[in-house]
Amino acid sequence: MLTLHNSTHKKRVPIMIYRRSLTMTLFTLTLLSFSISFLLSWPLVTSFAQLSSSSSPEMPLTQEGANQLAELQTARQQYLSAWNNTAFSSHFDVFIAEGSHLGYGIYREHVPANVFRPGETIVLYVEPVGFGHQPITDAITQDGGNNSTAATTGTLYLMNMTADYIISDSNGTDLATIEDLPAANLISHRQNTEFSLTLTLSQEEPFPVGDYIVTYVVRDQVTGQSFQIDKRITIDDNAITGALPLPDNDDNSMQQLLPQQQLEERSQALES
Repeated sequence: MLTLHNSTHKKRVPIMIYRRSLTMTLFTLTLLSFSISFLLSWPLVTSFAQLSSSSSPEMPLTQEGANQLAELQTARQQYLSAWNNTAFSSHFDVFIAEGSHLGYGIYREHVPANVFRPGETIVLYVEPVGFGHQPITDAITQDGGNNSTAATTGTLYLMNMTADYIISDSNGTDLATIEDLPAANLISHRQNTEFSLTLTLSQEEPFPVGDYIVTYVVRDQVTGQSFQIDKRITIDDNAITGALPLPDNDDNSMQQLLPQQQLEERSQALES
């Protein structure tokens, strides 16, 4: 039995609070009162002075800055015009480590690229382009005071995609097909273009060792267009898999997941 689902992963960042203990030796009650008065008065004057200086009003936008923003907005409209004339397709896709997707362009590549252990979750990261933005009228009710209300309308944008999964053997014979899985259903105030999908294939019952073809068919429910991605994968019960670290990341815990040395040793052992 195959279980397929689309998931969004969030990284939890542990927050640690360090306490610094303050030890004071009190000689007399007078010295204690003086110390507390001094600590409460002088730093607060400095804090209020810093707050006053940092809360000054922002400088008005210069004419040059306004012109630059206008040019940027014009370029944005031209980009959206080109976007709407672009066929719905995958601009980029790659297998990534489970749980490493944190947003558009933020992920850790799975290594080896297309080799997985039996039972290992298979996650494909996809950057689609050319998808549609369906306008939706948004009614907003505001309190006008004196028991009166005023209604205004705005425009939101719907992005809606589904995906089919087709698993075949190395000869192309279909083994399993699941259709119309939710891939994305979002409503935004903006016509977003930097958007990514994660298509997740879970081996609830581990695949037998061997080579497979996984075909992903992604459909844009707004435009009616679709595209297909064919990926060859290998299930190897002797595989040592992991994830590449993020660029310029000094976190040793991430480096430990890089199995390159182990992979090289494994490769040498198989060749000998």
